[in-house]
Amino acid sequence: MKSPLAQELLDAIMGWEHAEFADKVQRLEALATYKWDEYGNFRPGVKFFESLAAWLDQFQGGERSTALEFVLERLVFISDAEMAHLVELVYPDHMEPVLLDRVADSTGISHYAVAQLVAHPEFQSLRRRSLILGASDGARLDRLRRSAPVLSHEQFLQASEPPGDLVDPMCRKLADGLSKLGLDAPVNFAHVFLVDDFAGSGETLLRHEKENDDGPQVLKGKLLKLRDALNRLTEEELLSPETEVTIILYVASQQAREHLEAMLPHANIAAWEVRIVQTLPSTIRVTSTDEAMAELSTRYYDDEVCTDEHKGKAPLGYGDCALPVVLSHNTPNNSICLLWADTTDEQQSLKRRALFPRYERHHRDRP
Repeated sequence: MKSPLAQELLDAIMGWEHAEFADKVQRLEALATYKWDEYGNFRPGVKFFESLAAWLDQFQGGERSTALEFVLERLVFISDAEMAHLVELVYPDHMEPVLLDRVADSTGISHYAVAQLVAHPEFQSLRRRSLILGASDGARLDRLRRSAPVLSHEQFLQASEPPGDLVDPMCRKLADGLSKLGLDAPVNFAHVFLVDDFAGSGETLLRHEKENDDGPQVLKGKLLKLRDALNRLTEEELLSPETEVTIILYVASQQAREHLEAMLPHANIAAWEVRIVQTLPSTIRVTSTDEAMAELSTRYYDDEVCTDEHKGKAPLGYGDCALPVVLSHNTPNNSICLLWADTTDEQQSLKRRALFPRYERHHRDRP
């Protein structure tokens, strides 16, 4: 949207004085160009300014200033370029140090003798015997492969429950790779890295859940399924019995980190390690930084449409995470509902507009 049209729409909605308006529009245009226009779930022909004008129009009086101040001062939008940078940090800052530590512990070489460790045959073989799994499309394994050229294409698999019929041919490629590298090592994988882009509450990965109202709580989540899949691979001798597992999240909240660290022992996988490239501190929670916006989210929540069996009632986001976060490809449902919960196309709804409409994985129209 060109600046004159942006000015006309927003000025009509906000009723600003010209000097105040000019400053805010300049900031909004800069951020829209730099980041917000790239959001992947805007409708065809819609960019940030169109979405912002429609979003603000649903509020009353001073609520609009509250909402706009939140966008300008507290919104956390993680662009595609920023996520790509986090992916590029995964191998040098997280994968390689984990492997170096394992080799240092097994060989007795000092953890600080990095050059010696990297040159050691055990490190060379362990690196090739690492299996990298993508927990979702957001894992961006294509970018991770390109950012870590020392790893083989045959070490990457888009699966959080790797089946034996896919891992078996990877082991045959592993045998060829070890032979070409002149390494004498078992022909199975010995370290597993599970990577994903985002965790807001951590409950998708691991949680306690009742199967029915009267039943006991049981463990569920991707990590539990991964544990069972890895046990099957070990039985098929495609995985070493000494395999270690590292979960790497590109972005995660402090709440998610604490939740996972507390839950891992309950799943009999306490030795698994969680590493986060970029942690979102608890201080960014909207309930801590902007009580007026948190109250607005609760008041404008479209309960009849947005509450469902998967996320429950979530005016402040799933798990009450109250995050102000938007990812370039989608908005997490852990963020406040005013960012993602668009009900304009729903029957018998309050016709709430979202600033960054979310694509829902689970939807009543896609059973």
